[in-house]
Amino acid sequence: MISLNNLYIQYIGLLIVIATVGTLIIAVAHYIAVGPNAKSLGKLKPEIQRFNFLEISSHFLRMASTIILAITGIAFAVYNTLGLSYQFLLHIHLFFAALFALSSVVSILIWMKDNTFKKYDWEWLKVMGGYLTKKEIHVPAGKFNAGQKLFFWLTTFLSIFLIFSGYLLTYPAQFSVHIVLWASIIHGVSAVTLIAVVIGHAYLGSFANPGTIGTITHGMVAKEWIKLHHPKCGD
Repeated sequence: MISLNNLYIQYIGLLIVIATVGTLIIAVAHYIAVGPNAKSLGKLKPEIQRFNFLEISSHFLRMASTIILAITGIAFAVYNTLGLSYQFLLHIHLFFAALFALSSVVSILIWMKDNTFKKYDWEWLKVMGGYLTKKEIHVPAGKFNAGQKLFFWLTTFLSIFLIFSGYLLTYPAQFSVHIVLWASIIHGVSAVTLIAVVIGHAYLGSFANPGTIGTITHGMVAKEWIKLHHPKCGD
């Protein structure tokens, strides 16, 4: 167990670089090679309320806390690159960890029903939502498409791993050394994975799909956006 933990400590910095820089390179390569989907939609006026206040606020708080946790967590992993005291970083990390846990639970509960898979989701998966071609492909999707549903369930499990392992690491004296070491590895690997998929999610929700990013603040999209991306919304 100790040798495994030492291996994790030795390579966690490399994993962070691969997850962050690697995902950014893939996003840039995709934008150059394929380009945005239905670019004209970004110029249209948002007029349909896609998300309500609870959805917007819980998503925003989860997003903000994830960013702060990623920054402070990386600082812990690579020997305090921010130049701040360990105690200050820890207090910041724990505060936003509590915010992350709360917003994650709310987001999971309010979106769980909309993220159950339907038969038509297979059509989206077969063509990967059209993201691998410049051709305009229309595939069925409800409030969330199959890719977003995969993202939802992956981040749900990663969030559970992070919250549970984070609790163990916050109170290490209450548990055995082996449990704490396992919690440390699970926490780190889950965090790195979450950072990578969130970067990908951010790209797909902005540059790759014009007219989408406004849902973060006002939750509204254009009618044409709904017709193209989520024609079965409400099913």
